[in-house]
Amino acid sequence: MNKNSDLLKKYTEKYTNDFLKKMSKNYTISFYTGGVDVNELNQLSSTQKKIALSKSWYVRWYYKHPQTQKLVRQKNLKAGVNRLKTIQDRLDFLKNFKKGMIIAFENGYSPYTDETPHTEIEEEKKIYTIKEAFESAHNHCKLTVEDVTAKDYYYAKEHFLNFIGLNHQQKNINTLTKKTVLSFLNQKLKETSPRTRNNYKTSLSALFTILETKLNIIDRNFIKDITNEKTKAKTDRTFTRLELTNIVNWLRENDPYLLLYIKFVAYNFLRPIEVNRLKVKDINLQDGLLYFKAKNKPLKTKRIPSIFIEDIKAINLHLYDKEFYLFTPNNKPELWDIKATSRRDYFSKRFKKVKDKFNLGLEYGLYSFRHSFITNLFKYLRTVENKTYSQTIEVLQPITGHESKEALEKYIHTIDANIPDDWSDKIDFIL
Repeated sequence: MNKNSDLLKKYTEKYTNDFLKKMSKNYTISFYTGGVDVNELNQLSSTQKKIALSKSWYVRWYYKHPQTQKLVRQKNLKAGVNRLKTIQDRLDFLKNFKKGMIIAFENGYSPYTDETPHTEIEEEKKIYTIKEAFESAHNHCKLTVEDVTAKDYYYAKEHFLNFIGLNHQQKNINTLTKKTVLSFLNQKLKETSPRTRNNYKTSLSALFTILETKLNIIDRNFIKDITNEKTKAKTDRTFTRLELTNIVNWLRENDPYLLLYIKFVAYNFLRPIEVNRLKVKDINLQDGLLYFKAKNKPLKTKRIPSIFIEDIKAINLHLYDKEFYLFTPNNKPELWDIKATSRRDYFSKRFKKVKDKFNLGLEYGLYSFRHSFITNLFKYLRTVENKTYSQTIEVLQPITGHESKEALEKYIHTIDANIPDDWSDKIDFIL
């Protein structure tokens, strides 16, 4: 009996002490994990995980009020957890964050005092108005993107702020809803075109991504969930062989410098703006190479085909500063300190004289030379060299510079290069 009494006494003391410890605790900390039990992570379906990750995770915590001695729920803490893309990453983050909170509490931090915690707990976020948030995102983007892209973001920002009006601009950025953004985009769709509407959406989404991932002003960029409107493909029409002959003959007599510019587009398959970025230092005549900044990579290298390398040598590039632009209004390499888009537009307007001469419509431009020569090369490989479609794509990709076969195939489809042979002899019923 004595032995049992001793055991019962020890158990009672332990139970009582544990209970009193829990009752005397100054805080409790738990997590909201998107409505799923993270202990059963391996049993969750991909759909359940996706739904959980679409919700806002946070730390739910209570702290004892110094007067009532009751645990009072405090404001939820997110601390950037929703920027993480997997359930495991979010869970690990919250666990580490909880450890930091406990250390801070044990070192004397209380939400009811002005004492600074010894361990960092994320301070309350500054409340940004919609206007302030957009301005902050745009200022940040100018540090990392090209001027022309920053300008696109600026116009989208200004148009959106004008749309919501001065009063709404002063509201908390977190009150902005997808419905409001959709209303703005729908108005742009009515006023302009699906393509322009999509461009506005892309620019606004980019600014929201900066607010989420770079500035930690919002928890999630919901604009990226908005789908694009379908657009009609906008392509420059390819030239016929007769049109090419007439244009080249006229340029040889009247503007050979512009003809050389076009050869970079036609023979090297560069986009016009890529030609306008070329500097003297980018031309390596010894190895027959050129270096250029493409739209999808900071620097790319292409071979200069021998068909026009002598034309380039005739410029005597060694006489010019390596930082000079290759193509300028004065028909020689020199400094030309304006934006690449403006340099491209100059040569587009210069080509308009040729278009007017031969009554070519809006569907023709400098880009048409790139389309025309890729089309011609595709047909040559298919008909003269009798290559299969797949073999032709294999040969073309490193020449045109497309990043993937899929991108090249989409381009070939867009410019209608893959036109089948006449199938008349296969029709056995004649109308």
